Amino acid sequence: MKCVTRKTKQTLVVMTLALASCRGPMQAPTPTPEVVPLYFVSTSSTHPLLWDLTTVYSRDNELIAIIDQNSTGITLQQALDHPNATTAYAITHQLPDMDDFWAAPLGQDGIAIITHPNLTAIHSLSAEDLRAIFTGTAQNWSEFNGPNLRIIVVSREATSPIRGAFENQVLGQRPMTLRARLATTANAMHDIVAQTPGAIGFISMAQADQEVRVVPLIPQTGLAPVFPTPHSVFDATYPLRLPILVIGNHAPQPEDGYYEFILWAQQAEGQAIIAQYYAPLRDLQ
Repeated sequence: MKCVTRKTKQTLVVMTLALASCRGPMQAPTPTPEVVPLYFVSTSSTHPLLWDLTTVYSRDNELIAIIDQNSTGITLQQALDHPNATTAYAITHQLPDMDDFWAAPLGQDGIAIITHPNLTAIHSLSAEDLRAIFTGTAQNWSEFNGPNLRIIVVSREATSPIRGAFENQVLGQRPMTLRARLATTANAMHDIVAQTPGAIGFISMAQADQEVRVVPLIPQTGLAPVFPTPHSVFDATYPLRLPILVIGNHAPQPEDGYYEFILWAQQAEGQAIIAQYYAPLRDLQ
């Protein structure tokens, strides 16, 4: 039996070689390209920007699928630190309170102060005016040469990066009024202010439209009021500014997909998309 086994193996080897010689050289199979998923988390304020960048980048990079895991209801730190999280990076306005993380700038945003569209008598506001309004010290628009109408303050949730930036730059250590209505997303902020007479709130300048009224701010006593625009944020004449950042637990590496996308967003084509609604990076202007 042992001899038979050996002969059988020899015969199989000979037949295989013979068949191969008759066919000619065999071509290696072409591997099927695989789509590479890139996981990001965005806030409700940065979601539109990530969508715009993704739309253009995916058009020219068909094997890259950018998946936005919107972080509404969860902090960025929780999203990035969760043990079962697939998210690697986040697009945000605020550096997280983490001991060790990586961050890179994409541009700058402006915090637009928005009111109900009928508040046309409010031509401008100063930092002092905003503090009086959002702390609840001022309660009627007549205190600012407006109509005899109660001020309705609308605020984002405590974990919102844009609320954190607004409080740091405007309120300092002063608490937000307890009478403020809560908006849990940027869209909710927009809609509440647009539909509530006497309402005032704050939002990314990219999300302000004709359904709300954007109030220009007085940067310093004696200076003209300034509207939030990509240009006024870029040249720092508009006072309420905040960075647009991509953050992660570690730096991206070449050829991991994230590195190429983030680098693209910082260069000419990506910056042209950002500059439509935000201020681009200063050294690329």
